[in-house]
Amino acid sequence: MTPGPSPVAVHAGCPATKLNDGASSRQRSLHAATTNWSGYVARSSRSLSCVEGSWTQPSVSCPTNGSASLAIWIGLDGETGVSRSTLEQIGTNTDCRSGHARTFAWFEILPRDRFEQELRLGVRPGDRIAASIAVIGRAYHMVIEDLTTGDVVDTQQRSPGARRLTAEWIVEAPTVGCPSDCQVALLASFGTVSFTSARAVLAGVTGPIADGRWTRVRLDLESRSGLLKARPGAVGKDGASFADVWHHR
Repeated sequence: MTPGPSPVAVHAGCPATKLNDGASSRQRSLHAATTNWSGYVARSSRSLSCVEGSWTQPSVSCPTNGSASLAIWIGLDGETGVSRSTLEQIGTNTDCRSGHARTFAWFEILPRDRFEQELRLGVRPGDRIAASIAVIGRAYHMVIEDLTTGDVVDTQQRSPGARRLTAEWIVEAPTVGCPSDCQVALLASFGTVSFTSARAVLAGVTGPIADGRWTRVRLDLESRSGLLKARPGAVGKDGASFADVWHHR
């Protein structure tokens, strides 16, 4: 009996395409503040088909009492305009409770999911994480990989009505207590999160955050009173990397 083909190994990353590399001097850029997101967004006038990114999982300093949280993720939709009503995202979360931290991988499809859907992937501080979300037919192939251990998890999900006009690379103070008492969590002290390989695919061509085909939006995370909590630095020369720095819970 002739053996069948071996299963294709799953890895995080967008499909191989033509690559636009490096920052564009012609790109339109904006700067804004939110109460829960810090990082970069690519705003496109046409639907994106994939987003990818990598980061090193930080060591979080938890408060001795009370709680705090940190989410690190990549996503499509959710940021502005007609794309805001849906959001497809995958990443890691660290929750602090009474001085102890718990870190896990997750995905979420909004508005369908009421909270993060935990994935069976062990994540530790210092691990190098890669993630991607690729549109395949009517489904979203979502992958998160621990490059340090070699472990990887993937899932296929649906998100009806998604427009995919934004891509995100985000550090977040997650919303907790929903649906009865939704509040933005205190932002766990994470030091610095460095994103690399932050790219998206448009019309069969892969480009970095700083690709001139879309608008780049830099987001600072601030309290409602204007207290700075986290801020991304400038995009690197490769157009696909940046460091996000913690300032306050």
